[in-house]
Amino acid sequence: MKNAISLLSICFCFFQAIGQTKTNTTPTSKVAPTTVNQLLQGKWQSMDDKTNYLVFEKNLRKEIAGGEKTWDVESYVLSNKCVNESNVDSETEPEKDKYISCKESDMCWYIVTVNKDFLTLSYVGRGNSLRYKRVK
Repeated sequence: MKNAISLLSICFCFFQAIGQTKTNTTPTSKVAPTTVNQLLQGKWQSMDDKTNYLVFEKNLRKEIAGGEKTWDVESYVLSNKCVNESNVDSETEPEKDKYISCKESDMCWYIVTVNKDFLTLSYVGRGNSLRYKRVK
């Protein structure tokens, strides 16, 4: 009986070591985005207006819609609250990286949700929701 338990223990340790070695030597090809800014990066299509596209590229926000020939391009700031003067609100609780502010156009959006496939924004000036899906 002791020999059987010892043999089982040795086998268990052996197979566990093989599993750990295999897991540790497997190269990772792509790290999944984890921060809000990383998740925002890329091209998004409106789920309500199929002609409307948003692109977040580094610190630039680009938008095009319905037959326009050129993209609107503006830098944005990701912050804990709107940084635009017309949207300053001392009553709103700050939330880490939940606001997209474009100073030049004086616009601000609250990030309701963002993941690898979907983005929902709430325009702070009116409160309407804008829903997007990621496209290639």
